[in-house]
Amino acid sequence: MIFENPAGAPELACNACGCRWFDRMTGACYECGEPVAPQEIQAYQAALRAFHERNGIRPNDDSKERQMADRWFEDYVPGSVHELGTVAVDEAEVLEFARRFDPQPIHTDPELAARGPFGGIIASGWHTCGLMMRLYAVNYLSPASSIASPGPEELRWPRPVRPGDTLTVRVTVEEARASSSKPDRGVVRSLIEVLNQRNEPVMTMRAVNMIARRPAGA
Repeated sequence: MIFENPAGAPELACNACGCRWFDRMTGACYECGEPVAPQEIQAYQAALRAFHERNGIRPNDDSKERQMADRWFEDYVPGSVHELGTVAVDEAEVLEFARRFDPQPIHTDPELAARGPFGGIIASGWHTCGLMMRLYAVNYLSPASSIASPGPEELRWPRPVRPGDTLTVRVTVEEARASSSKPDRGVVRSLIEVLNQRNEPVMTMRAVNMIARRPAGA
């Protein structure tokens, strides 16, 4: 059966047990093993596409996913803003991630979550971090110059992320400081904002990255 979640996005539930978690590889419900009819999956996918079209959403937009092979420390200019692309939040992935890494009912149990403070399943904040990190690693960092990170300085999740949401990642370079002890690199501090389809912030993080300086002649 297909129904709408609190975000207004369609979701697919098992006709036998009502579970909203089905294995896309086998086409069966995770809870009871009941097969999900292919026509139901197709109807769900069509409803999800229609929802995205109505709301002007481009899920998993990879048009900006290009390796920044020539980006060095000197290219991270303080004040510059980088739009890194979008990613759709898939319910099966939300549940699978939480079941393995953050097994709290608000992330793993649709029935209990529906009676909880958020009115339905929400994504683990660490799942949201992972969705952000994919775009950050591919569209902001460069495999040629990214050295490492000592860790973020600040991380916040001001709003819940729900299945059916589409997230956009925006990064602002706040500081780029050359290292005084290692002349081949610098430290870049960046404000990362993750926004939902209503342009509301659902995650903010201040990241610190060690970035190599451009080699002579490069």
